Amino acid sequence: MKVLAITSNPESASMTNAVGEAFLKGATDSGARTEMLDLYRVGFNPVYTAEDRAHYLGKAPIPADVAEIQSKLESADVIALVFPVYWYTMPAMVKGLFDRVICRGFAYHADGTPGALQGKKVRVFLLTGGTKDWYESDGIGEALDNQISRQTFRKYCGIDDVELHYVDDLVMGDDSDARREKTDLQLFEVRKLGRAVVQ
Repeated sequence: MKVLAITSNPESASMTNAVGEAFLKGATDSGARTEMLDLYRVGFNPVYTAEDRAHYLGKAPIPADVAEIQSKLESADVIALVFPVYWYTMPAMVKGLFDRVICRGFAYHADGTPGALQGKKVRVFLLTGGTKDWYESDGIGEALDNQISRQTFRKYCGIDDVELHYVDDLVMGDDSDARREKTDLQLFEVRKLGRAVVQ
């Protein structure tokens, strides 16, 4: 089994990447092959271009940088998306991943039927400063679940096994012992999810 984690954070030593690495470590513990794709490290361009539009209209091939990521997605059995929530939604880099990579002709077809991602497992890790309870009580969690899980992955891509997980109540710059202990516990839980998704 192949597990791919895609992260999006401008800091390479971020909690975002630590969560991606913990998930992959758990998957490795269960015997999976793993790969990390850091969108910032590879210099992914999130901007939907005229070349992307031409491909969408069936007038040009898929852009080379998009095809490379699509190949990674297609070869994976499990896909984990790991990103901080900015202004109640995904950051621009991840939105660009949806706009450019998880596109018609790959993830779904023009007639609405699922494409290359059908039947895979997806785990989405949302890193937040607020608590999970706050996001869920204020309707934001519902909006994220609807947009990402129900509409994109289930409806268009034909992926039934989709889960959203919060890594919540994070405080940037807090390096206290109490905060480190809480972070270690959160990463431990993520690693458990990585082990479980392979079984």
